[in-house]
Amino acid sequence: MYADDTHLTYASSNLENVQFCLNEDLANVFNWLQANKLTLNMTKTEFMLIGSRQRLDTLKTSPIIRLNSTQVSKVSATKSFGVMIDNKLDWHNHFEKLTKKIASGIGALKRIRHLIPASTLHL
Repeated sequence: MYADDTHLTYASSNLENVQFCLNEDLANVFNWLQANKLTLNMTKTEFMLIGSRQRLDTLKTSPIIRLNSTQVSKVSATKSFGVMIDNKLDWHNHFEKLTKKIASGIGALKRIRHLIPASTLHL
């Protein structure tokens, strides 16, 4: 059985502190999952540093986050409970995905409009 939609959050201005604490927390999560006969899908496991563009650009290195000796991949955007979140929290990715989804729905309605009463289409 898999553990879905699990999030760990840690805030600090010290990158080494972030790395140490997240690795320690991940080790605790891994032990808990094993004790409860759950599995974490490592291909879907990722981490993201969130901050201003200026702050993120000043980072010389990225923290090395590991889970059971496997390195966790770093991403700049991810989907969380249906919302696209990026590392600058500017919502551009979310609006782009939402716009594509709405355009697809409008296109589907356009293709079947001759089959649906006008009153329903107006709704």
